[in-house]
Amino acid sequence: KAHLMSLAPVVLENRPHDVSPPFSWRWLQWGWRLLFFDEGPYVPPSDATEQVARGGYLVDALTHCGECHTPRNFLGGSDKSLYLAGAANGAEGELVPNITPDDATGIGDWSEGDLVSFMSDGMMPNFDNVQGSMAEAIDHSLSKLTEEDRAAIAAYLKSIPPIENKVKRSDP
Repeated sequence: KAHLMSLAPVVLENRPHDVSPPFSWRWLQWGWRLLFFDEGPYVPPSDATEQVARGGYLVDALTHCGECHTPRNFLGGSDKSLYLAGAANGAEGELVPNITPDDATGIGDWSEGDLVSFMSDGMMPNFDNVQGSMAEAIDHSLSKLTEEDRAAIAAYLKSIPPIENKVKRSDP
């Protein structure tokens, strides 16, 4: 920030959006929004404790874990039947692991403490460290959360239904 503030300001007109049709036709988005956009505040599961509800809010509304950890359908919407169950091709084309508590393909063998520690420093229970986009998410976001918020995320992740997904866990 200090470097950016040291630079002289530049006067430059904003350019209009340059997106080709049909993607520039905003009226077409109503169909996608109807299918995939849930308007309104976050609603926790009805049986959630206060900690689990907080974790769900952090996972869904703030950290957007599902954007990478949930596969997409052919229209680009999240496949809600595989919520947080991993994706073969993440944002950088990398494998994104299953973070549901499934024992075979997910984080079923991780404790809540393992998850809190992982979000703090990127070290997995097997003493390997995370790489790629998830390393950036930890360095620039999750490690900056309070210990209570990381514990809430861990409690939420351990509370959701496990989903076995053929995308095998490698590095979260």
